[in-house]
Amino acid sequence: MMFKAASLALITVAGFTPLAMAQTSGAESMFERDRNVSVLERQRPDYDAGGIQNGALLIYPELVLGLEFTDNVFATSGNEESDVIAVITPGLTFDTTWSRHSVSGDISATRREHFDFSDESVWNFTAGAGGQLDITRETNVTAGARYSALTEPRTSAGAAGQAAEPIEYDTWSSYLGAERAAGRIKAQARVDFNVFDYDDAPLFGGGVADQDFRDREEYILSARGDYAVSPDTAIFGRLRYNDRSYDLSPPTVALLRDSEGYTFDVGADFDLNGVARGVIGLGYTEQDYESAALPDIDGLSVEGTIEWFPTQLTTVTVNASRAVQDSAVAGSGGFFATSAGVNVDHELRRNIIISAGVALSEDDYSGIDRTDERLNISGGVTYFLNRTAGVRASYSYVDQDSSGAAGNQDYSKNVIGLSLVLRR
Repeated sequence: MMFKAASLALITVAGFTPLAMAQTSGAESMFERDRNVSVLERQRPDYDAGGIQNGALLIYPELVLGLEFTDNVFATSGNEESDVIAVITPGLTFDTTWSRHSVSGDISATRREHFDFSDESVWNFTAGAGGQLDITRETNVTAGARYSALTEPRTSAGAAGQAAEPIEYDTWSSYLGAERAAGRIKAQARVDFNVFDYDDAPLFGGGVADQDFRDREEYILSARGDYAVSPDTAIFGRLRYNDRSYDLSPPTVALLRDSEGYTFDVGADFDLNGVARGVIGLGYTEQDYESAALPDIDGLSVEGTIEWFPTQLTTVTVNASRAVQDSAVAGSGGFFATSAGVNVDHELRRNIIISAGVALSEDDYSGIDRTDERLNISGGVTYFLNRTAGVRASYSYVDQDSSGAAGNQDYSKNVIGLSLVLRR
């Protein structure tokens, strides 16, 4: 049923031909939001890596060598342990230079080597590729896939704080989408398929943190329609449906965690005279669980990003979101994740960028008495030495207050980093 619905949505987009096509010759101009370029997007010919060109393929290799200091390795409320971590990240990205169609991708591996707590040393790996097929000037089809082998940070909910070693997990994701813009109307549809596979981890003091109850598959079907009221502003309606199916069910586990849900929102996609641009969506979301022991979750959904350009050298970005996420805590099927933050990027000189940000977030768990509130503060400086080398310095602070009968421990954590970036 899911694939039939997805196919119908994609076919509908591909075959969509409204009367508005005859009224406007450039559909793209009604939905482009490129009057301004943010500080981080801006091209810097004297400092941008040139890459390696092989025919129509451009390859950008990169190596990051860094050191980090943290004052609370295990994110605990007491007996904090500090450590220094060496971070090595080789990787590359690639893209095509075709006038029509495109293929791009990336691959990277990260080694985090702890000086004092060797059991915390981990490898992370990710690789992905995607492409766009331009059927006509107004219609395109996109597809892509990604694989990642990752480890959960100690600040994650669930057993991450009690495990004697970081919890490892694999993810596979793929998507297929289509878009058609004609005159004042644009239609989009997309199907995502995600797989999560978690490894067990030993606990401090003995025992095992069994994570098999988190293994799952997830389908997401989304459809969106935009109407351009002017070349600067479009209003949209969007519907997203998800189906989450867990590998284990009773009696192997205590609760059946399978669920399905949807989010419907309306909003605007705008560019205000080149001073600000953004996308804001407000609506309603609901997640229904098959088990009667897990209460359904519903309420307001929020998703928005606004970029403000007070000058050409400064970009202020405001983000806000509210959505239902699956829980890693026993007894809870999911939680409402709410967050809001602001980040400022300033180009002090052509080759020096200063960044700072602050964010507040809240995870309100369903089925148990627990609420996690977090404050995140970050800052950094990027200094481009030339086209092949740069230096980054960063600082981050996180403070969590977990309340309720099932609450986790409170903690605060500071991280200072310095890295050398080598590019080609």
